[in-house]
Amino acid sequence: MYLKRLVNMKLFSFLSMVVFAFMSAGTLAATPTKEQINQFKNLPKAQQEALARQFGVDISVLDEFTGVEQLDEAQPAPLLEPTIESRESSFIQRVQPSPMQPSIGLKKFGYDALRRDVLREEVSDFTVVENLPVPLDYQMGPGDSVSIQTFGKSNNTYELTIDRDGRLNIPELGPISASGQTFSQLSKQIQNVYKQKVIGVEVSISMGLMRTMQVYLVGEVTQPGSYNVNGLTTITQALVASGGIKETGSLRNIQLKRKGRVVQEFDLYDLLLKGNTASDVRLSAGDTLFVPPLSRTVAVSGEVVRPAIYELKSTTKLEDLLLIAGGAMPQAYLANVSIRRVTSEGVKQITLDLTQSTGRDFILQAGDEVNLFTASETLQGSITVRGEVVRQGSLAFADGMRVSDVIGSLERDLKPSADLDYALLVREYNQNKDIDVYQFSLAKALESASSRDNLLLQERDQIFVFSNGLDLGYWRLSLDHRLDVGQKTWSEKQQLDGDQGKELNEYVDPETGAFVGKGIDGANSTNYIDVSENSVKHHSDREEVLKPIIERLIEQSTFDMPAKLVEVTGAVKFPGTYPLAKGADIESLIQAAGGLTEGAYLNSAELTRRYGVSNNGDGRKQIVFSLQDALNEEHSVSLKPQDSLMIRTRPSYQTDFVIGLQGEVVFPGEYVFQRGETLKDIIERAGGFTQFAYPEGAVLSRDRLKRQERERLAFLTQQLKQEISAMSLRRQNVSASTPQQALAIVDQLDQAEPVGRLVIDVKQAMAGNKQANVLLEKGDKLFIPALNPVVSVVGEVQFASHHTFNSNLSVDDYIESAGGLKRQADEGRVYVIKANGSIELPNNSFWFSRQQQSLSPGDTIVVPINTDYMDNLGTLSTATEILYQLGIAWNAIND
Repeated sequence: MYLKRLVNMKLFSFLSMVVFAFMSAGTLAATPTKEQINQFKNLPKAQQEALARQFGVDISVLDEFTGVEQLDEAQPAPLLEPTIESRESSFIQRVQPSPMQPSIGLKKFGYDALRRDVLREEVSDFTVVENLPVPLDYQMGPGDSVSIQTFGKSNNTYELTIDRDGRLNIPELGPISASGQTFSQLSKQIQNVYKQKVIGVEVSISMGLMRTMQVYLVGEVTQPGSYNVNGLTTITQALVASGGIKETGSLRNIQLKRKGRVVQEFDLYDLLLKGNTASDVRLSAGDTLFVPPLSRTVAVSGEVVRPAIYELKSTTKLEDLLLIAGGAMPQAYLANVSIRRVTSEGVKQITLDLTQSTGRDFILQAGDEVNLFTASETLQGSITVRGEVVRQGSLAFADGMRVSDVIGSLERDLKPSADLDYALLVREYNQNKDIDVYQFSLAKALESASSRDNLLLQERDQIFVFSNGLDLGYWRLSLDHRLDVGQKTWSEKQQLDGDQGKELNEYVDPETGAFVGKGIDGANSTNYIDVSENSVKHHSDREEVLKPIIERLIEQSTFDMPAKLVEVTGAVKFPGTYPLAKGADIESLIQAAGGLTEGAYLNSAELTRRYGVSNNGDGRKQIVFSLQDALNEEHSVSLKPQDSLMIRTRPSYQTDFVIGLQGEVVFPGEYVFQRGETLKDIIERAGGFTQFAYPEGAVLSRDRLKRQERERLAFLTQQLKQEISAMSLRRQNVSASTPQQALAIVDQLDQAEPVGRLVIDVKQAMAGNKQANVLLEKGDKLFIPALNPVVSVVGEVQFASHHTFNSNLSVDDYIESAGGLKRQADEGRVYVIKANGSIELPNNSFWFSRQQQSLSPGDTIVVPINTDYMDNLGTLSTATEILYQLGIAWNAIND
């Protein structure tokens, strides 16, 4: 036990010496082996920490030395390694900021090329020289080894090393002088010796291990000190091994000293900028690599390829500095280069023109800051074309250029939808970039080069071409594609009608309930394409192109000069606000608006003009003139800013005054009518009724009533929902499902389509009754059904059914025929929907009270639900009644 303790004490003492040896800040006397370090690591943690505290070292450093030991075992020969470890001091140097860091935030050029993180990289990361080929001009010296292989008469391999005297001892042949020769010369000498002294033997010579020599790196390097290097190490390799050059060191005046004399000056810029390695020579034993302090620098910023801080070596021109910085960028403004120079009198500003030789030859001084600004992005020497042209963008401008030189062909340069009668030229006329607008006709400009519409252009003019509102895409499609589009449109219409079970040549009109023939070639075909949508789209496109022009005219307006804008409304294709062009009149404004519509009134038009501004507001006056005369050049009316032109529509003009006649008339179809025509007039034009007609059941659907119904349905639906919600909150005994069921019924009103049915009496109208003979309106549809001797019973009856009309039966008789009333039926509110759409109550009607013929063919008896039966939720009665009136009435007609 005592012997074991004594051994441990000796081991502890020995390892303490080892730790002190490789952790001290002094010179590295001996490198501990891996076994010694492993022995130290096998000690208890407390003993390791005690040793560390005793000698003031960090245990973590052991990991780094472990890596060194492993490398020494694997590669005992030549590596690039420092002979003095100074990692702590190196770390302090790296984290300190450079005192020469400029305020403009630029990096110094070239220092990152040789820099590596010596705090993290191990010596094993240095280049292993023995794996590299040896050049033939490598100069041999003591410590270098040569591998000689003989074959032929005798086969031997020798590993020979040049001794301190510079000789190579070849077995059986004796020594030869080897030091100072190149590898190529030594190889030839060895071959000659064997040829002279040994017959029948061939020799193969290769380089073995190279010698290790010591060099010194001093000055502004990251890790100055002595380094063990091999014979192939160059200046740059040694600098990389030392961690690179500090930013306080010079890159352009690196000195290689041998025996106190400078044998080579190395400019790192030659390597970094030109790839020139002629000055990157190999080191010899005892060489000193000296990096002097940085003295002269110039900063280059702005529009250059490599903005940075560069070192000046000698007299440098500004042109040479830009070459070092990679040259100026294409957007650099060379006519105005800024240089800030610090002098004894203060900071001096210098401005140079690099387009001149005097600017390029300017001599720089230390501390100069060169800045290349960005050139203006304004496009010079050009004009711009926008809008409905094939190729939008800028074109080169030349003196004497006209519109026809920019747009030379209608087919090649313009889109098919381009407006040939209206185009604008926008021109800047002062330093504030205010614009004037010129209007011209492309058709006239291209038709005649001498036309006044073929305007003479100026630099930076902009031409705007607008759309004419025509959609020519359909006409450019093939016939098969057009048929496919038509079939798809009709298929979609069939799905909307909900009548997919019927043939394609027949569908139910949802507005009247009539069956209408439908086919591609049918006489009653209807075009479902909304032409107005296309017109609105192109109007929007025109406004989009005009928008930036109008905004710019508004921005440049002042109190004394109102915005140069005019407005046109009424019977024109594209009403709206337009720029006031130079010399514009009524005719040019109408052309800008796409021309007059077919309903325009030429006898008179109204022009509203602002004549002054006062405290009470703008003064306005109306000018009424003949539009037909104004369109004549002899009587043209000029325009002023803020004018508003209103083009009136002819009083008698009408469009789309069409009524659809369906059912039992002699000639059904669509008829154009004039205002003032009546039901009697249109039925007589259609040849009157057929012998199967049932005029009492006539249906008249009207667009105006349909819009009213839609608004009232939306209002009533919202009102019913509010009432149901209020009732459900007030009544605590109402079950939770009752309001939900009520809301579900009311929600059906949102899906109900208004029909706009007008109750009419066609028989009285044909008899000459003025009150019954209603006036026709645009979009009316009149359906004369055939005689259908059926009475329908729907609602809360045991079996909703249809019965043959019998004049001897009463309402009660028909209800009994349907199985009688259900328990929840509201017997006191039974009503009848007549075939003409009117509603009659059996208990109050004049016909019922007289007990005369109360029912007619086509009538529908409706038995509503008793809402009191469902926990007195009374608002359901209103909803169900509306649904009956909207839906069941059409079913009664169809059936």
